[in-house]
Amino acid sequence: WASPPRSGPHWTPTGNGDDMTTSNHRRHPERGSVAIWAITTAMTMVLLVGLAVDLSGRVLAKQRAQTIAAEAARAGGQQIQAGTAIRGQGVVVDPGPAVAAARTYLAGAPGITGDVSILSGTRVVTNTQTTYQTKFLSIIGITALTVTGHAEVDVNRAVEGVAQ
Repeated sequence: WASPPRSGPHWTPTGNGDDMTTSNHRRHPERGSVAIWAITTAMTMVLLVGLAVDLSGRVLAKQRAQTIAAEAARAGGQQIQAGTAIRGQGVVVDPGPAVAAARTYLAGAPGITGDVSILSGTRVVTNTQTTYQTKFLSIIGITALTVTGHAEVDVNRAVEGVAQ
């Protein structure tokens, strides 16, 4: 009078032994959860890499805007009133040519817009703006990041290395 075994590959709570799928599911309710975890992890990693790519691109665009602003200000700062400088009376920026030189430099930089101003006769100020087109953030609706640059050049006269 042996009773049927209560364990083994064919035993189920209903005892009919025919339902292997139901039996395995009851014994392993987490079946497939590793696949869901792997997909979620992979998607998270793609988003993090994408965020790193786009933020790095934004930093590069910011550096470019800053560099172009500095070079435009330098170009403007080289335009001084020759008469006062030659007579040793100080250095004063010639406003018309200085603004024109800085704007010419800005015009030669693709994708950059900017403005130029002269302050107190010796300072050339430039502001630039450009847009970085995102690569990955566009997936969530952020298609562009605007960055700016700013530079000031103070023109002065130096005698034996000392500003005057």
